[in-house]
Amino acid sequence: MRTLAFAALASTLMLVSACDDSGTSSTPSPEPNSSAQPQDIESCSSGLDFPDSENLFGGSSAQDSPEWSSESHSMEAIPVSSSSTHRTHRQSSSQVQQAESSSSQNSAPQSAGTSASAPAQVALDKDGFATVADVYKSLAPEEKAVFIIRHSEREDAVTIETELTANGVKMAQDLGKTLKSDEEFSYITSGFVRTNETANNISKGRGEANLPKLITNYDITGNWFLKISADSLALYGSSLGMKGGSVELMSHWAYGEPYPNALYELEPRAQEFMQNVILKNLPRWKRVSIMVSHDIFVMPLAVFGSEKKVALKYYEDYHWINYIAGLAIIVDAQNNLRYVPVKGAESGVIDYLAIYMAEHGQKRNP
Repeated sequence: MRTLAFAALASTLMLVSACDDSGTSSTPSPEPNSSAQPQDIESCSSGLDFPDSENLFGGSSAQDSPEWSSESHSMEAIPVSSSSTHRTHRQSSSQVQQAESSSSQNSAPQSAGTSASAPAQVALDKDGFATVADVYKSLAPEEKAVFIIRHSEREDAVTIETELTANGVKMAQDLGKTLKSDEEFSYITSGFVRTNETANNISKGRGEANLPKLITNYDITGNWFLKISADSLALYGSSLGMKGGSVELMSHWAYGEPYPNALYELEPRAQEFMQNVILKNLPRWKRVSIMVSHDIFVMPLAVFGSEKKVALKYYEDYHWINYIAGLAIIVDAQNNLRYVPVKGAESGVIDYLAIYMAEHGQKRNP
């Protein structure tokens, strides 16, 4: 019964926005309300001078998964009840989430080659995420940190020019308020309007007097882990019998299922990003950097950095990476790295099943 319900829900999810925006222009255009301030552009780590728009954006601007829309779901597709309980991404980031205090969860995950010294402990919630603010406050004076997060809540259309919703603006500013200090941050974005607006509103929430000088990095547009275009992911998943489009495909892949024709192997590709993008550019960035990207880039990094402990198995529980959630990369004085999955809102996950049931007046079994 649950298998049938999953197929029905995933199928309708896929129909919300079939493979995002395959017909949209891939050429970056002037970005109103988001890029009036000067911007720096970093070269790609691939060694190319500047890739053309076809290579840069995978043939389109489809860097985000399809957005949930209750209007596209019929009552026949209601999933069966589940005993698990999670909050939805629409809730206010000002609400406080109870963090688990288990010592087994409080240690930041480390991978091969990372620092062996005991890191400062921060509480992780039930889904495996700490707050951005807690990680920031836990940094040692000699440590640097790069917070790679998904942009804030956006409008339904998915193009380069898609802007944040009013709630998305508030979410980003609320995150900034938790990071207030006299310290200057660096802000790195993919150059899309929604990532620029997220960075600007985090800065505004921090109380910075002027808009930050955004740094555009083309390695974080969303194609880092992809061998095919972002538009092709859903079609590729469908060819394998998947009903959940690119979201289901990337979830299977991030947790260990190889798809060598479509996606790079997660761990070596993530390690390459750390070496060729983070450590390469870190000397030019401030002690703390906010890097704003897209879900198909941030979700795999959160899985990688947590050693697959974060609850983002869409194919099992309908979880996907939430807005302004991602991964903190903490670098010590010897360039050793450690990772902590982070959230800027109340939850680090979007629970699509909970959203669906709430919008259709359904309740989960206790």
